[in-house]
Amino acid sequence: SSSSASGEGSGIVMGENKDHTYTYIITCAHVISGEGVKAVVQLHDGTQYDAEIVGYDSRTDIGVLKIKATGFTAAEFGDSTKLSVGETVYAIGNPGGTEFFGSFTNGMVSALNRSVTIQGTSSTNTMSLIQMDASVSPGNSGGALINEYGQVVGINSLKISDSSYELMGFSIPISSAKEIIDDLIAYGRVPNRPKLGISYFSNTSNQQYNMIVQIKGLPAGSLIIADINEDSDLANSSAQVGDLITAVNGKELSTSEVLLEAIENAKVGDTLTLTLCRISSNYQTKEFNVKVKLVEDTGNTTSSSSQQQQEQTTQQDNRSFYYNPFN
Repeated sequence: SSSSASGEGSGIVMGENKDHTYTYIITCAHVISGEGVKAVVQLHDGTQYDAEIVGYDSRTDIGVLKIKATGFTAAEFGDSTKLSVGETVYAIGNPGGTEFFGSFTNGMVSALNRSVTIQGTSSTNTMSLIQMDASVSPGNSGGALINEYGQVVGINSLKISDSSYELMGFSIPISSAKEIIDDLIAYGRVPNRPKLGISYFSNTSNQQYNMIVQIKGLPAGSLIIADINEDSDLANSSAQVGDLITAVNGKELSTSEVLLEAIENAKVGDTLTLTLCRISSNYQTKEFNVKVKLVEDTGNTTSSSSQQQQEQTTQQDNRSFYYNPFN
């Protein structure tokens, strides 16, 4: 809201707390995350309020603020599970920040349940999102995606910003976001959520890995381990950065969703059996199993990798960072 602002985004008025002393505002985690962040909420008339960060969840890119003010009109929330491809949707937000606040664009739902992998500074997150072609720009993050009835069906989160792509925006489905929002308000984080504690990429993101997967007949959804966090149980196993995950609990990774579903259907402390494939410098492969206990996802993603591996990166669509052990 000023020349000293480090970043600007959008938000959705959710409603008041039980005591009617605060108003909750939904936004994206990447809008309010970071060390020492001070959040300020500005209304359409220019009125500003210091905001308290209730909590944010980088894994789902959902954040919640609260301001000590009441009497605002809360958004009406719809059911994103009832969306259909081709349905008209509208994006409301502040592209470029306050300079173009309150912009309203329309488009259609291009795809549902689109898996998009986001590479952060120390973790990789895969989210199932609504793909739409309503125009969104930096500053729209955290704003509402609404249906023809004016109901919020999504939280605008990201877009592919590359000259090769046009009008590919992504929104977090509000029906899946609700549980995360409720947890953030109640606990300031999402409790009791299991994770492996690794960063990974699709084998299709690397030409050499993809070639080996095809030649050796490995599962099409095999994943490359790009990093192992120090809180992961895999840090004390024989698993290494560069290994491929080819199966979980004996089920081949026909898609990456197989691993995600196994984790999401388990609890903190449960043990999974991963089938890993190690590739030698002469392209020979060796498969082996490791047992790994799922740990709680507390947002700590510190890397335990001691080797300085070479990373080949691309920002072609702001989603993929490629790891290549053969260079």
